[in-house]
Amino acid sequence: MNATAPIRIVEGQAASEHTLRALGSYFSELDHRIDGGFDPELTEVTRPEDVTPPHGDFLLMTDLVTGEVIACGAVRRIDDDRVELRRIWVTPEHRGKGHARTLVRALENKVRSFGAGTAVVSLNPEMTEGIAMFRNRGYEPVESFHEATTASVFLARTL
Repeated sequence: MNATAPIRIVEGQAASEHTLRALGSYFSELDHRIDGGFDPELTEVTRPEDVTPPHGDFLLMTDLVTGEVIACGAVRRIDDDRVELRRIWVTPEHRGKGHARTLVRALENKVRSFGAGTAVVSLNPEMTEGIAMFRNRGYEPVESFHEATTASVFLARTL
């Protein structure tokens, strides 16, 4: 892992201006990476209240020195036992430094804090790095857990 500046993970950021900018960059990247493009209107809408306690949470990872947002991710309760990890993204210039793994660990801790035993995630097949990371963390293929999605890869891990 490369040396990195200290980071901070900030909770409760569902409706922040920083989150809206991060999600805009994330959606733009998806539009370039996914065959046929990505239209956020064609996927399940994540409302701020869906990722705000007690239903979920939205986390931003920032550089502690500069305050720059370097990653984001959310959790959303599906039912009593399953919580979905959503909108996980690391800025391109901060990839390869372990930030995604750190963020996913924080999100999995949120899953546990909600009393759920299973974390689930959906991805597009073009997101090969994310699929590999989740598989390396012990996530296994499962059936789709929601209908309104452009994703076709569904993974779960018992925590």
